Amino acid sequence: MAYATAEQLRLLVRHPGPFTDEETAQAELLIELAEGAVDDEIGQSLEESTDTVVLDGPAGPDRWPDTPGTGSRKLILPRWPVTAVESVTLLHDDGPDEVLTHGEDQDYTWSASGILTRVNGWWPTGDRAVEAVVTAGYNPIPKGVRRIVLRMAAAAWGNPLLLTSESLGDHSRSFAAELLGMMLSDTDKRALGAYRART
Repeated sequence: MAYATAEQLRLLVRHPGPFTDEETAQAELLIELAEGAVDDEIGQSLEESTDTVVLDGPAGPDRWPDTPGTGSRKLILPRWPVTAVESVTLLHDDGPDEVLTHGEDQDYTWSASGILTRVNGWWPTGDRAVEAVVTAGYNPIPKGVRRIVLRMAAAAWGNPLLLTSESLGDHSRSFAAELLGMMLSDTDKRALGAYRART
């Protein structure tokens, strides 16, 4: 699921008729590049997907003081918002893995903000200690994000040579170091702050 469609871009740039196959490919490329700029800024993809992630165990400030080798009750998932957690498994090098049970009176709970909370226990420390199958992202993509992506793609569409300046007298041209229109404004960055990845 893309953040925007070629047809939405066609309407925005007021193209007189349907895109040709070549124009559709160009539109999709510009949208993909704009999506990349957004994802780089916020540190995550906003497309909803289900992924298997393997996480390092935390060693948080709320660790159990008399129990060495235990971590925090909270474990931050790499993407949010979370819409489903299919499974959580503790990975053990020296024995069988342990599949946890979800529930407030069971092993763990999860929040839409992307936090797994251990119930009556602690997440283990160590590298690659927890595996989770998680669905996260937006469906549909938020309108504000779609607006930013379409604006950037439309700016690049209107300047196919990606020029930042052109002088007829000396016939000199300057090309953008970045794709013209693919730069996020300060206003864009502030708006995208609401979707920034948790760290």
